[in-house]
Amino acid sequence: MEHIVQFAINIDDKTIQNRIEEHAYSDVLNKLTKNAVDSVFSHSSAYSRDIMWESLMGEALQSFLEERKNEIIDKAANMLADRFQRTKKYREAMGAVIAKDGE
Repeated sequence: MEHIVQFAINIDDKTIQNRIEEHAYSDVLNKLTKNAVDSVFSHSSAYSRDIMWESLMGEALQSFLEERKNEIIDKAANMLADRFQRTKKYREAMGAVIAKDGE
């Protein structure tokens, strides 16, 4: 006995293409990142990747702080002065000085 079965397959080419493009970008980016990390690790004297990252991050942070040292100090001083000016003792002292000098 023969049976005839019919079925249809709907393939959405545009959706498949979009998914491939989305994943291809992240796959390529992940592969490039892995290759870069492997390359850096192979040329470093670190015996583990964690130590390599710690060393690289320490150097990058130190360089960042050295380049922006004056800016960081100025910002911290301004923040400290702003907080200090909001205190009751500061307002009292400034009030006394102004009353004494008459300005």
